[in-house]
Amino acid sequence: MEVKQAKSLISSLFVNGSSVSGRVRFWDGSEISFGREAPAFVIHFKTPEALDALWGNLSMGFGEAYTRGDIDVDGDLGEVVSLAYKEGLFSKFSPMQKIHLCWLNLRKKASLKQSKLDIQAHYDRGNFFYRLWLDKGLNYSCAYFNSTDDSLERAQMQKIHHSLKKLRLKPGQRLLDIGCGWGSLVAEAARSYGVKAVGLTLAENQYELGCRRIEKEGLSDEAEIRLQDYREIPDEENGIYDRIVSIGMFEHVGKENIQIFFEKVAKLLRPKGILLLHTIARLKPEPLDPWLKKYIFPNGYIPALGETVEAAQDVGLDFSDLEDLRLHYDLTLGHWIERFEANALQVRRMMGKQFVRMWRLYLHGSQRSFRHNRLHVFQLLYSMGCRKDWPLARDKLTATSAVTDYSGLLHFPSHCELR
Repeated sequence: MEVKQAKSLISSLFVNGSSVSGRVRFWDGSEISFGREAPAFVIHFKTPEALDALWGNLSMGFGEAYTRGDIDVDGDLGEVVSLAYKEGLFSKFSPMQKIHLCWLNLRKKASLKQSKLDIQAHYDRGNFFYRLWLDKGLNYSCAYFNSTDDSLERAQMQKIHHSLKKLRLKPGQRLLDIGCGWGSLVAEAARSYGVKAVGLTLAENQYELGCRRIEKEGLSDEAEIRLQDYREIPDEENGIYDRIVSIGMFEHVGKENIQIFFEKVAKLLRPKGILLLHTIARLKPEPLDPWLKKYIFPNGYIPALGETVEAAQDVGLDFSDLEDLRLHYDLTLGHWIERFEANALQVRRMMGKQFVRMWRLYLHGSQRSFRHNRLHVFQLLYSMGCRKDWPLARDKLTATSAVTDYSGLLHFPSHCELR
């Protein structure tokens, strides 16, 4: 593509002006600007091929070229993503990207073996890597902010208690956490609520460190973490769990396994047992972004609210409450981005330059997806059969007290090796 043609194509995207101001620099050094304010960024196309790739598939073309360094951004990368959302650029590019999306979705089925490989591909990058930019408790999911001034540690602890309070836990009850990560919620549920807690993960690094943590904190009689898929839970455990919670795992289930997930939950719960499902979701069905699907979340699927509610209803789960934490995830990702950038040089030494660029784009892109109302974080509350004892006032169900005592803040003891 010649520079003259490239300028014409870029200009045609903003024929009516742009609500975001920026500048595009081409491989020959020439530039064009758009918007009415000072540019928030400069997008530098270093080769004609980097621009060509966008017309076939905006997300994949930009993502791969940015990761390689064939596209560079001076300034606010997040505003580049905002530009795509505000100006509807995804819909202005070739319909070939829709064909590519369908191909990615049909290429692999989330079998038990494939699910384990997909989870390990994302989460088994090494515990030390995640320690660089997550909170001290290694909570890799949306936090809960009572105030924008809350620290990430405080907000993550508030998320744990916000979730556990909705479950109306009582001492001696059995709690199952499907997708427990490094075990923060499992440990806190056992310690503060007196329940018998079991957590499931498919990531070996999470499992090994979580088990050492449970042992170090003296919770081995009350808490357990297993390296196990929810579909592998034996039939002997059907009907023994009073409560089930799943935070940030449902996105890995896969569209074809949504019904299977709820069928298994229904078998595991006691009558009148309660499920809290915390998941990223959309308002209507849509394939996962192809770049994210290939490089970040292999075989992932962001469920739609309607298909989630319908699948749960089909197995006898009674819907009770819905809360949207979309704005909380925007804030959470802001903290992650800040911490990631503060440790970018160390990540680069560990993972390489291209990984840093890939992960930076993933974090910024995710934040803007929530900010621009493209993605939501829903907490859905169900019971196994209808319960008539839910609080009449919603604030009694969802009220969360700020954490002020940090003497018992969940974190990994210094002796725990972070591989």
